[in-house]
Amino acid sequence: MEELYVSLTQYEKKHKFSTRFGSLYRLYLSKLWSTLIRDKKTWIFNALVLLPIVAGPIIALAARYIDTGEYFELYSDIMFLGYFGIIIPLFTMYIASMMFNDEIGDRSITYLTSRPINRFELVLVKYISYLSIVPIFTVIATGLNYLSFSIFGGFEYFDMALWFLLITFVASAVYGAFFMFIGLLFKNPLWFGLFFVFIWEFVFASFSTTLNKLTIAYYIKSMIVADPYSDPGRGSPAIIGQNQAFQFWFYNNPAKVASFSIVLLVIVVISITLAWALIQGDRAKIPYQAGRRPGGWKYYLKEIRSFLITIGILFITLGLVVGPVNGVRKPARSLSFLSFEVDDDIGWYNEFNPSMPSLADMGYGGFMSYTVTQGDVVNISYTMSTYHPVYMAMGFVCTEEAWDIFYEDTQLLWFDFAELYAVQYFNTTLYAEFISDYSLLANSFISNTTEWVFYNEYTPATINLVATEKEDIHIGSIITYFDLGTPYIRGDMTIDVDGEIFRRSGYSFGWVMFGLGLVTSGFAIYSLITYSSKDEIKRYEEQITQYNNMETGSVQQIETQTEE
Repeated sequence: MEELYVSLTQYEKKHKFSTRFGSLYRLYLSKLWSTLIRDKKTWIFNALVLLPIVAGPIIALAARYIDTGEYFELYSDIMFLGYFGIIIPLFTMYIASMMFNDEIGDRSITYLTSRPINRFELVLVKYISYLSIVPIFTVIATGLNYLSFSIFGGFEYFDMALWFLLITFVASAVYGAFFMFIGLLFKNPLWFGLFFVFIWEFVFASFSTTLNKLTIAYYIKSMIVADPYSDPGRGSPAIIGQNQAFQFWFYNNPAKVASFSIVLLVIVVISITLAWALIQGDRAKIPYQAGRRPGGWKYYLKEIRSFLITIGILFITLGLVVGPVNGVRKPARSLSFLSFEVDDDIGWYNEFNPSMPSLADMGYGGFMSYTVTQGDVVNISYTMSTYHPVYMAMGFVCTEEAWDIFYEDTQLLWFDFAELYAVQYFNTTLYAEFISDYSLLANSFISNTTEWVFYNEYTPATINLVATEKEDIHIGSIITYFDLGTPYIRGDMTIDVDGEIFRRSGYSFGWVMFGLGLVTSGFAIYSLITYSSKDEIKRYEEQITQYNNMETGSVQQIETQTEE
């Protein structure tokens, strides 16, 4: 048995890791270069990467004259939506998914895996060879894209170009690891890749913020809009005016630097680990009588080792992101634009089928719902625009019950007015009494709110609130009075809520996930340390003994039956 053990390990003694790495690296590098340059199908995707190069000259020649800021704002939009949103994922999908898929197709993978080579080395060297070519190719293409725009728009916004070069390398590396795993998982990975890029990353992500945060593109875009400068006031170089990068930063609550750094790194590590699991044939099995089988629990842990590593990394990552990275306090921001219009128009009223008016029909303002818990900090800013010379506008914070009472009272007031005004149209006295009654009702409501503040288009106002208990509140703004010298008022209100909320349960849950990740990873590390080639040989001996015993028992049973 000692001779068998020596024969299993002599490859490791004869050939060092550096020698094995060099041979595999040169082999994979030449195959990848051949795929990237000589394969005609690949040139379709190569052309796709270089497509933005022609966009700059076309835009410049078609517009004849365009402001430099607007020109590079358009360049940023093309890169943000088209290049990083579709082109880079598509290109890396095709190249990375084919890395192992071709070898599986021509069965050369069987030759490699039959040699005494560590399977993890195959995956690692494959990925390193990918990093040596593909990200560099995409970085060069990104530089050429900027150059094509700069020829016509001047060499401005150079910091944005450098930022895009870095993000291109990171995006190519992350997508490459993910699609390398996909190439091993599916026989036809291109179909899944197309679904992932166009449907999951592009379509499903637009349905909800939750789905958006489950995409790789969300974290790549979060990196694009991150601030790389030590001066916090400068912002991301990709943001120009109110371009697409700005819209994402403002409305989509991008991930923090720590969050997207951890998530992107974990995607790479887990993808490589799962690819290793598929190469060596690991299977996630239920531990049915694992302790009684040859090899015992040590062999069972060895079989699921890669999955334990994956689960451990996932739990540790989720725990860190949900717990200490996001912290006990979480920033919460929402923005609401409200249009208001109060006049004598009763077009909503139908005397043959009368119904109560909606908030939009009445047009005196609006609100947003907000849930706070004890200790939450809420900062509310109010601004507005209107051409009416004399009026009063109020921002407020109230309970849901108080708003419902006010809303129902105003509905009755509007309905009674419309019922009379329908038969006494252009009765200015009736309209004046209606506005006066509304002002009394609005002022009575404001006096019973939790917080209120007066503001106008010249004097914005703020309300700073610290919650003392968990409750649902309404944050809103209404017109309480306007002079009838101008018998109507219309305009726009903006309510900007910027605060911090406590997330005690999420923070605690993060630490629990982190602990589970450490335990799971501990089992994987234990398996790596304790299970060796000698244990594998011992397991084979136990299997042979078990088989021989079964065979001997069968022979004896046959002999007994023959004698009988």
